Amino acid sequence: MQNIVELLDKPLDEVSFVVFDLETTGLNPDNGDQIIEMGAFKIEEGFKLVRDPFHTMVKPDIFIPNEIHGITEMELKNAPDICTALYDFIDFSRGSVLVAHKASKDIAFLRAAMREYLIDDSFDFLVIDTIKFSQRLYPDFKYHNLDYLIEKHHISINSKFKRHRAIYDAEATAKIFLKMIRKIFNEQCYLLSELFEFISK
Repeated sequence: MQNIVELLDKPLDEVSFVVFDLETTGLNPDNGDQIIEMGAFKIEEGFKLVRDPFHTMVKPDIFIPNEIHGITEMELKNAPDICTALYDFIDFSRGSVLVAHKASKDIAFLRAAMREYLIDDSFDFLVIDTIKFSQRLYPDFKYHNLDYLIEKHHISINSKFKRHRAIYDAEATAKIFLKMIRKIFNEQCYLLSELFEFISK
């Protein structure tokens, strides 16, 4: 908790962010839905997007009868299990603020997996939801879904993956977040704590 307190007192351009996305078998981890893909991009101090992302498929414990956003059971057959993938993601993200689009869903899946594998609270994290951030920063926008924000911010992604794959959506969200965080830093918020206060109003 002390690390979080120290983090909140930092200027935004001295904070590291990890923008991530998960693909899952459904919407509710409490009903047995599971993570099948994880993608994340790190934004280092100075708002620098790191070009070496985190990406892994995840082998679920349940049978997938059909494709999910182009992901097949065959593609997941030799993937690491969620315990391995989760610890790799924790290592990648440690010391950073997590960022996700509609973060409550992805965080629910992360926390469910952490509970299942008895991962303790040593990996605690702050989370920014880019939907809520966008709603506060751009109240005149008609929508705040990812497709609309990609269009409004003129985001382009050069990837072999397509929309609704974790690594694609993580990169798109990271580029949108960068535009928003630079704008708020230049105009309104200096400290991370001020950003959280702004978003929560």
